[in-house]
Amino acid sequence: MLCETCGAALKATARFCDQCGSPVQPPAAASAGVRRGEHTRAQGDRRVITALFADIVDYVRMVAELDPEVVQERMAAALAAMGDQVERLGGTREKFIGDAIFAVFGWPVARDDDAIRAALCGLSIRTALETAAGGEPLDVRVGIATGEVVATTGEGSLDENRLTGPPVVIAARLQARARPGEILVDEATVQAGRGRIGVSDRGDVVLRGHGGPVRHYAVEQVSGFETWAVNRSAGGPLVGREPERRMLADAIESCAADGRGSTILLEGEAGIGKSRLLAEAEAVAHAAGLRWTWTENVSYGRGDPFRFARVLAQALADEHGTDSGSFARQLLFSDDMDPDLARRYGGAIAVIAREARFSGWEAEAEHTPEAPADVAAALSEVADRYLHRLLDVSGPRAIVIDDLHWIDNSSQGMVDMLVARSATLPLVICAAMRPSTPPGWADDPHVRRIRLGGLRERESGLLATDIARSRIEEAPTRIDRATARVIHERTGGNPLFVTETVRAFLADRTLEVRDGRLVLADNAGHGVPITLRSVLGARIDALGPDARELLGVASVIGMRFRTGLLASVVGGAIDPDRLRELDEAAMIRPTARDGWRFAHPLIRDAAYSGLLAARRRELHGRVADRLEAMTPAVPVAWVARHRVAAGDRARAVPLLEEAALASLAMGADREAAAFWREAADLTDDPANAHAYRLRAAEAAAAAAAAVVVGS
Repeated sequence: MLCETCGAALKATARFCDQCGSPVQPPAAASAGVRRGEHTRAQGDRRVITALFADIVDYVRMVAELDPEVVQERMAAALAAMGDQVERLGGTREKFIGDAIFAVFGWPVARDDDAIRAALCGLSIRTALETAAGGEPLDVRVGIATGEVVATTGEGSLDENRLTGPPVVIAARLQARARPGEILVDEATVQAGRGRIGVSDRGDVVLRGHGGPVRHYAVEQVSGFETWAVNRSAGGPLVGREPERRMLADAIESCAADGRGSTILLEGEAGIGKSRLLAEAEAVAHAAGLRWTWTENVSYGRGDPFRFARVLAQALADEHGTDSGSFARQLLFSDDMDPDLARRYGGAIAVIAREARFSGWEAEAEHTPEAPADVAAALSEVADRYLHRLLDVSGPRAIVIDDLHWIDNSSQGMVDMLVARSATLPLVICAAMRPSTPPGWADDPHVRRIRLGGLRERESGLLATDIARSRIEEAPTRIDRATARVIHERTGGNPLFVTETVRAFLADRTLEVRDGRLVLADNAGHGVPITLRSVLGARIDALGPDARELLGVASVIGMRFRTGLLASVVGGAIDPDRLRELDEAAMIRPTARDGWRFAHPLIRDAAYSGLLAARRRELHGRVADRLEAMTPAVPVAWVARHRVAAGDRARAVPLLEEAALASLAMGADREAAAFWREAADLTDDPANAHAYRLRAAEAAAAAAAAVVVGS
């Protein structure tokens, strides 16, 4: 029996969990509830989450040394501070467990930076407890783990939102191992952070209740609270994108030549290579004599007033070795400046200083304008003056605004001003965003729009080869053409998807080097790497509930499906708006004759992986029923596959036998052998199993002989 809160193994007589202290419900009570009909089957899905356990170290000491009322007040303040940090970073506060908190990132809604948010949350909790509880600071131990869980919501007296899976157990165990003030994470969390979580390796450890060693790390820092401090060229040489590189270079070189800038708006889905392409332009800018400033927006910063303004100001100040407040003062004020204007500007900046944590503007607070319109007007003048003075001091410049879709509302006016000024000043603005409603200036004459799609098949192959060369000793000189096609079709040419898929295939040895070529083995896996489950899960969670449900049902049918079959499985007409929503979200694409296909297999696999096993079996059974009723008849192998996936052995075995015979009739001996072997594995009759294996061996031998003759 396992604890429902942390997953720890429980003693048979336990009333409370030894690990987390949660009360244990006796099995008899649980089963009684089901018998009485008080608990119906839970609904939910399978998803990748990041679990966080944070435990206050000083609780036992406080109980021994302080009055219980004081302890209660301090703990209430500490737990509230911990919960505030979880909510601020978009996590779900699952439970308070005594002097600890259990939080989840990625449920009920997934984001592609959940692991980063969790690591930031650990750091923020540690900082918050230094002052939140009053008196002396409190220490905390934090454990964080990432992985797949079953997330369910039931109905009835036993209903709770429940998360079951290894990351919950691992996070709890890591928290127990952490030293006071330490944040321990597992390897999956580091991988999901994609280089943005700075850690020190603590090696492998065996955790109670978890099979096999777990690689764990201590968090040192997280890049991204203000801006990403990461090497965007670390993935190796940029593959393809020649027209786009030329457009960026032309904008930069034109600015250097005639002193008039422009704006580049780069649009594309997550992982398509926007940041990587912009990083390549930095060398071009330096060669042309332009200063280069990189800023990024983050999803959890949208509600932080003037965040982009603060990040840009500090990035510019960093170039001059000073703080943002001092550098702004240098640019904005002079000895001969009109005192009234200086007070007006200072008062407006004091508003930002208060909201956005600029330093050194406390004295100006007494001049803060009272009317919001006056503040906005003054800030607009301040930003314009700041920009002109900046360009006077440092010369032509390129400013990157990455992830523009996450810009905070307070800073949008500053971005609009920068874009407008780039038409006449020596300034190039490079803004990157995911597909969404474009900004109002997107179609201005001095704005060039670049829409990034997937790489071509040859480029996907080159990228796969580069990745393999960097990770294995027996470096390939080229990639097998069929392997390149499989990788390209599976990933849609998305560079991030190519990278993570190749790494996963190398890790499980389904990619190997033969005679200098990178070749995909016959038993290539079809799982979605955990780093992509979070990215694709976030895209799926962004859909409406009806569209998500439709996508899951379609994933059971297969890579391609028709609207009629989908409607038959669902049991009702399909709303065209839901199909349009999936199309616009780049999940599916239309084909001929009322057909559809998934944009690439990774999306289909992610949608399929999100279904509970029982739901998958149910849907496969429905699909098989509909296929058997079709006229004209569909290939028996299609029906057989769905019967197997439905767990219906009695009906699957005869269909597999029929599919094997049909394959033999077409001379497809290899396929026939596979059907015989599968039938042998599924049948309950030993004699039939033996006969099927003999037939499989005969078909395999025939296939091998045909290869020899053909060669």
